[in-house]
Amino acid sequence: GGSHYAYTEGQSDAQRERHFRPGTALCLMEWDGANAKSTELIADPHGRIRDPEVSFDGTKILFAWKKSDRDDDYHLYEMDRPTRAVRQLTFGLGAADYEGAYLPDGDIVFVSSRCKRWVNCWVTQVAVLHRCDADGNNMRAISANLEHDNTPWVLPDGRVLYQRWEYVDRSQVDFHHLWTTNPDGTGQMVYYGNQHPGTVMIDAKPIPHSDKVIAIFSPGHGK
Repeated sequence: GGSHYAYTEGQSDAQRERHFRPGTALCLMEWDGANAKSTELIADPHGRIRDPEVSFDGTKILFAWKKSDRDDDYHLYEMDRPTRAVRQLTFGLGAADYEGAYLPDGDIVFVSSRCKRWVNCWVTQVAVLHRCDADGNNMRAISANLEHDNTPWVLPDGRVLYQRWEYVDRSQVDFHHLWTTNPDGTGQMVYYGNQHPGTVMIDAKPIPHSDKVIAIFSPGHGK
């Protein structure tokens, strides 16, 4: 919902758009041949959970959780899968943290509106790449993008692949393409799509044992 694929604050800390809908569950699906069994890990009738990611060793689940409409924003949480114990990693009303992914050194890369930046063409907040320690400390921005970054994921060579929206000296609706950065924010480079306007490229992930990636391509500006 809302006016753009990336406007998470419409569900979180927006001042002009509000489309939060409560009721959520984090579930584990297990397969036995052709049969699937779903187990509810967390249920929250008042909040929303999004972006679950499993750690490299399969023991932890990272996710974003917003527990109420007005009194909370999306923040990062981590579940210990064997015990189902949950700890909150990031805090603070007025900023949204979401789309987290584990880095090989144990740190976390994620998207956050803590940059306190506004979209140039609309009254909505920008969220860009950040990283933090495994316990949520030492948080810092690793992107200076004027518009949104989204869906970071680690490539086999250690770079972070992500979607970058930008329109410096060009259309504000046509360029939402795949970029890479080193985990410390250096070496930001176009990965694919910068000469193919009109397509939003999100949720890109590497295909194992290959030099290819798979991604979702949606219509320009996500509409």
